[in-house]
Amino acid sequence: MRLLSVLLLLWSVGASAHTHLTASVPANNAMLMKAPETLSLSYSAEVILLSVEVTDSNGNNVSFGFKPVTTAASQFSWPLPVLKPETYVVDWTIVGKDGHKVQKQYSFMVH
Repeated sequence: MRLLSVLLLLWSVGASAHTHLTASVPANNAMLMKAPETLSLSYSAEVILLSVEVTDSNGNNVSFGFKPVTTAASQFSWPLPVLKPETYVVDWTIVGKDGHKVQKQYSFMVH
């Protein structure tokens, strides 16, 4: 039992050390009365941003000029086209300095 406790503690420390999204515009689960003009992602440390996709509720990609980045940074921003009222999903994939690939998503709604 003691070994299991030590292993769980080590795992939780390692898991929390991975780079994560600290802020986004639009924010996760935001309900906006006006379409956002930009998409901004901020991370807890410098990352290599492999991909970012914005899709509408039908799964259609929203083109906004994303290109993979080869230099590390902690903040990224792009202008968005005019978004019509509906729900959008932002999928992003990064590689942190620790070498771990992280893929997550969040959503927001334009009324």
